[in-house]
Amino acid sequence: MAVPQRLALFGTSADPPTLAHRQIIQWLGQEFDLALVWAADNPLKTGQTPLAHRMAMLDCLLRELGEPRVQLCPELSHRFTRVSVARAQAQWPQASLTLALGADLLPQLPRWHQAEELFPQVNVVIIPRTGYPLAPAALDWLHEHSPQVSIAPITVPDWSSRAFREGQGQAELSPAVLDYIHRHQLYQEAALPSTV
Repeated sequence: MAVPQRLALFGTSADPPTLAHRQIIQWLGQEFDLALVWAADNPLKTGQTPLAHRMAMLDCLLRELGEPRVQLCPELSHRFTRVSVARAQAQWPQASLTLALGADLLPQLPRWHQAEELFPQVNVVIIPRTGYPLAPAALDWLHEHSPQVSIAPITVPDWSSRAFREGQGQAELSPAVLDYIHRHQLYQEAALPSTV
């Protein structure tokens, strides 16, 4: 494979990864030379499933997807996106980096760890999500801080990991991820359907 020139970076809590995550990852794999994906601890969330399980579920999702231009990169995982981006820059110093972010994250971006240092270093692609309008003030802030901001021409459904954990979204997971959850007895409170 040639040295990738355009890299997409997609870190996610993946607790668990849903079919909406899969749709985003598939689009990134089609639009960029390489999409780098990882699970990470979110400093704004508590009580997350252990990172090793979330990374493994993401791996199941990627294997099921079978997109050659998508790569699981556990080495990029960090609770702060600023550190993940720095790690990607060190590994691919000549590449153009684009951070993929869900529209639901827009309002919180100015409060991210070292946001003023992070966003000038990466392009940003916003992934529209049903039920989350693009906040104009947040978009303006991002345009002021990032060299390039674009909106992906896709809209993902509002399939949330939290809804699954609360027992409301079993059909929104891929078979491989559901199988992993059953085998490792995760999310017992979610009243999982049987795979038998």
